Amino acid sequence: MLLKKMNMITLIKVIVVIIILSSCSDNKVGQTTSVISNVDAKTFKELIDAEKGIILDVRTPSEVAEGYINNASIINIYDEDFISKINLMQKDNEIYVYCRSGSRSSKAAELLKENGFGKIYNLKGGISAWKNSGYPIVKPDGKVDENIQQVTLTDFKTMLQTDKPVLVDFHTVWCFPCRKMAPIVDEIEEEYKEKAVVIRVDVDKSKEVANAYQITGVPVFILFKNGKEMWKHNGIILKEDLIKQIESNL
Repeated sequence: MLLKKMNMITLIKVIVVIIILSSCSDNKVGQTTSVISNVDAKTFKELIDAEKGIILDVRTPSEVAEGYINNASIINIYDEDFISKINLMQKDNEIYVYCRSGSRSSKAAELLKENGFGKIYNLKGGISAWKNSGYPIVKPDGKVDENIQQVTLTDFKTMLQTDKPVLVDFHTVWCFPCRKMAPIVDEIEEEYKEKAVVIRVDVDKSKEVANAYQITGVPVFILFKNGKEMWKHNGIILKEDLIKQIESNL
């Protein structure tokens, strides 16, 4: 009788442990589940104005030339490397995706979900609905970024062979956070031209370098000294924080 009672107690304990582990597992899954929300233009604008994420335009270059939502990153969904490009975006950010009418962006949203992005908002009716609501668009200024470089891995390693600190901005031309940081990095290059080396590398055109230094999101900043990696940062950063890293390695 005592043995049966002990076996029953043991069984109850096992059941309780299983329930607890199952609950923990469910919570973990819930935390990583991707969610796609189809929202109207008003909600889409409110999300953008909150500045918590990345706007993604997936239209063709000819469509973008007619105007786009300000501060958008621009990746044509028909590009053969669309998947590799979206995987360079920071996955811990919300993504606000749109196209002309909502069809291509719906497909893009599914691709974002499949590739591990958590919160994805798709603009119903696309940029057409945005414009019909009276919201503004901007047109490309046609400027070419002359300071972003395409480099081979061999050439890049040669650039690092200096006793000066080398600040590298791993960058793409389609990424808005990258474009936002570009003038700041250029200012630092001018201000520290006698003390440090500043390089902006085009990740799309320098894939060997990006792979060698495990660049999985843009922008990424790495500071080198005597060829050795001293510091690394993913995402937008203040100018003074970049300068602080350079100063500490002079």
